[in-house]
Amino acid sequence: MAEMTELERVRQAQDYIQRYYQFEEAVTVNQQNKEYLQGYIRNQYDVEKEFDLKKKVTVAAGFGAGAGLVVGLIVWAASGSWIAALITLVVLAAAGAAVGAFVQRYRLSEAIETQRDINNGIKEQIEGLELRDKQLIRQRDDYYRGLEKRIDFMSMDYMDSIDKIAEIMQNGEAETCEDAVAVFEQKSLLQEMTSLISAPAPEPKPLDREKAKEMFGDPVAQIKENRRKRRRKKSDELFSI
Repeated sequence: MAEMTELERVRQAQDYIQRYYQFEEAVTVNQQNKEYLQGYIRNQYDVEKEFDLKKKVTVAAGFGAGAGLVVGLIVWAASGSWIAALITLVVLAAAGAAVGAFVQRYRLSEAIETQRDINNGIKEQIEGLELRDKQLIRQRDDYYRGLEKRIDFMSMDYMDSIDKIAEIMQNGEAETCEDAVAVFEQKSLLQEMTSLISAPAPEPKPLDREKAKEMFGDPVAQIKENRRKRRRKKSDELFSI
């Protein structure tokens, strides 16, 4: 078997490092997915705040009062008794508030129960991603240790600069990979000495939930579908008795 040329060595190193970056990307995407799913977990306080029971009960009472006013006017016009009209108004307003409160409390209980099922489903998905996370990190680290043995002409600190080192080889500035690394180090040192201001480190970008939803899908849809199936199953079992 023919001996590998120096240019082939550096190109092979590029391929190895690119493969490592794929492991890094897999770990990053998996962690982004966990962060994305965390946004669907909400506590009971959040559900109650969004539902706003007090406002809904007040609206129901307002409808009851409106109906009571209309009917009260009819009663007053028919009987001429303002007392009867007032009683009708009070009774219908109270009935509207009571019925509205009952209905809205039931809906709130449903919303809380639904969110509880969603939270449980999301936590199960996150547990699966955490196991996947450990597996991916282990694979990445194992590959990195192998990478240190495969690429013997440079420090792994220069991984991000492998393309620059390859370019030095391609331009004929060095005859061996080791020489190319030495040239790269000289150029880097010169650049640091002549640079007056260091570029600030890039700030991590916040998670874009819309893009994350396109990438990972809507985890709540399947949870709700499973919940409906369980309810239908319970209903079928109840009527089959």
